[in-house]
Amino acid sequence: MTLAEVIKSFKMRWDTSKIINSLEKTANFCDESENYLEENNSGEDSKNNNPYSNLVSSQVISPRVEGISQHSDECLIKLSNVWKIYQMGEVEFAALKGIDLEIYKGEFLVVLGPSGSGKSTLMNLLGCLDLPSKGTVFLNSKDISELDESELALIRGQMIGFIFQSFNLIPTLSTKENVLLPLEFQEEGAQLSQKKADYLLEIVGLSDKKQNLPSQLSGGQRQRVAIARSLAVNPPIILADEPTGNLDSKTGDYILGFLDNLNKTEGKTIIIVTHDLEIVKYATRVVYIRDGLIEKIEQKKKNEPEENN
Repeated sequence: MTLAEVIKSFKMRWDTSKIINSLEKTANFCDESENYLEENNSGEDSKNNNPYSNLVSSQVISPRVEGISQHSDECLIKLSNVWKIYQMGEVEFAALKGIDLEIYKGEFLVVLGPSGSGKSTLMNLLGCLDLPSKGTVFLNSKDISELDESELALIRGQMIGFIFQSFNLIPTLSTKENVLLPLEFQEEGAQLSQKKADYLLEIVGLSDKKQNLPSQLSGGQRQRVAIARSLAVNPPIILADEPTGNLDSKTGDYILGFLDNLNKTEGKTIIIVTHDLEIVKYATRVVYIRDGLIEKIEQKKKNEPEENN
């Protein structure tokens, strides 16, 4: 299936609009070597050619996302008494039981829980990929249950970038075409889309892999493509499901370092759903979930080791 065919099939279901924000700084991403994050100014040429810069005045800003919070004391996502109940034959199973949670701009939030704890169900609700059985989910102060599918797809597409454990790249599309896909959904102009895809692949260190298919990339390279794709429309929120689950420890550290740098330099809100205690050291807040309930929420300083419970 070609890129045009993929786009056509999605557009039959989803309304689209243009992107709004600009990347103000580049997250430096070095070669896949001993050093993961650069601390020098070697990215200056890339910054000067940043196609995300100074675009706000030329964009058509959707009224549904215009009011994105720019203050850390205001919520981007809020869950209020949220339940998710599944019908299993004649038996009901509550995967989530009255969850209350607020997520603020600029956080690095880790949702930590064992298998079967309800964290994947919580991730789907945080990403507005599913609706609660009871309770309310607000995205940018809007109740998602009151939006039709096209409206929800629009606001979700502009506000949340998704990174999945299994990468979820389209196997018949090249690296660059996978990154271009969300820009096509937002009806971005072809020339600007090309520049943005090139720029994102440069900052994740894959400029030489633009024409490769996912099958021709390593696991770490595929995850970097997934990160570039998640940044394509410059969303304020990056939601990652076990982003290092299919990677070796060195490459996993590399990916987490990149997300941490996005949080520090771009102010991106990072949400990671995981069972991996090692990821907690990057968090500013940790939500512990078990049996569909939030056990506790812990404020942390970055690089603070996890306490043994």
